[in-house]
Amino acid sequence: MPDIPETYNYQLVEKHAAWTEAGPVVSRLPDMEIARLEGRAAATVAEPSTLALFGFATGTWMAGAVFGGYLAPSAQLALAPILLLFAGVAQFIGGLYAFRRINALTANAFTCYGSYNAIVGLTILLEGSGLIPRGADTNTILGYLNCSFAFISLTLMFAGLQRNVVVAAILGCLTAGYALIGITQFSLGPHYSIGAVGAAGGALLFAAAGLAYYMGAAMVINSSWRRTLLPVFGEP
Repeated sequence: MPDIPETYNYQLVEKHAAWTEAGPVVSRLPDMEIARLEGRAAATVAEPSTLALFGFATGTWMAGAVFGGYLAPSAQLALAPILLLFAGVAQFIGGLYAFRRINALTANAFTCYGSYNAIVGLTILLEGSGLIPRGADTNTILGYLNCSFAFISLTLMFAGLQRNVVVAAILGCLTAGYALIGITQFSLGPHYSIGAVGAAGGALLFAAAGLAYYMGAAMVINSSWRRTLLPVFGEP
């Protein structure tokens, strides 16, 4: 990509918006200069997606096992540190590096899901320590949280359709999975009966986690070999 001549007069260029993977850029820069800066930012920071995807996948399938009713409710306390540290903090850090790498889709996804996992993990610990009460109010808030993330996942899924099939499939599974888990939270009784709706939500989280493991493996293996060994059916 050629450099902009030193004699280039930015004042003569009308300010305009250019849509990039980082989001809208409103400036007087010509489009080729914006594209050059975008490419330089992506090439100077290592890809953080593998770390974030592995953290996301690990927390998601384990959360699906607990909140989908495949494990006893007592397993929540063992789940909390995993959600807080690996699926929460580590994934969030990966999202911050994705912002630096000017990738708005993965950056927003990893910071949002990292925050979600940290919130759920912290809530479990606070319930276990008695600092917040177990019961309908807490379950309702978690239901609202899951339904909110179903909408967030749906929005990201439409963005992911432009990226590749695997990312779009992950986000599609999350949209339905979070919605079903959220519905289950609203109806939890004193005996913590999950039911078929929660089990279906957990199964969809399993599917999202499996696809995320595959995507993470594809990112690190293809990068190491510098060629496509595991296809993602679109842009990486």
